[in-house]
Order: sequence, then structure tokens, then C-alpha cells
Amino acid sequence: MTTRIHFRLADDPNNEHALWSGAFTVPGNVSRAESRKLVAKHLQCSKLPPRTLVLTCHDLEKGKWTAEEIRAETTELAEAPTNKRKKAPKAFHDVGMSFDQAEDLLKKLGLK
Repeated sequence: MTTRIHFRLADDPNNEHALWSGAFTVPGNVSRAESRKLVAKHLQCSKLPPRTLVLTCHDLEKGKWTAEEIRAETTELAEAPTNKRKKAPKAFHDVGMSFDQAEDLLKKLGLK
């Protein structure tokens, strides 16, 4: 069994004319992470450029991606991916400071 890997670069000058920047076939079934590594190797770079979309033929056969969604995913004006996990705000603890400690701090910083 072979897998066809399709990729679309956000900065490809042919994006207006072609849906994909390139594609190649590899033997066997590959995961999403493996396919991204293979595309980086194919492009002879250590890391894929930002907003690069990599899909396998199996992803496309599922029918979840339309041409409009593929183009929207790689436009340079698209919103950056958001982290769905929200960080809890850091608690602010009021630390009491005496007048003498405040004066010592001002002297230390050269403000008095």
C-alpha cells in the first residue's frame, strides 16, 4: 500500500493557480506527524514554513477538506492557530512592605 502526501505552502507564488504546492508518494501508511517530517525532508529543510498544510490521500478521501478550506488554511492573512487550553491567571499576592523597606529599595535602585 502507498500513501500520496499533498502539501501546500503559504508563500508559494503559484497558490492562485494550483491547489497544491506539491505531492509525492511514499510506500506504506504514514501518520500526520510522519508526513510532515517527510515533506520537510522533501523540501530539504529542518522545519516546515509557517502555515504549511500537509494532507495525505487518506485525509482527502474522508471528504473533510474542500478546496476553499485548503486555500483558507494556508493564506498568510489567516488567523494564527489558537491554543484551546486557557492558562489560569496568576494570582497576585500583596506583599506588605514597611516604610523602611521601601526607602531601602529606593536607595538601592538609586532613586533616593
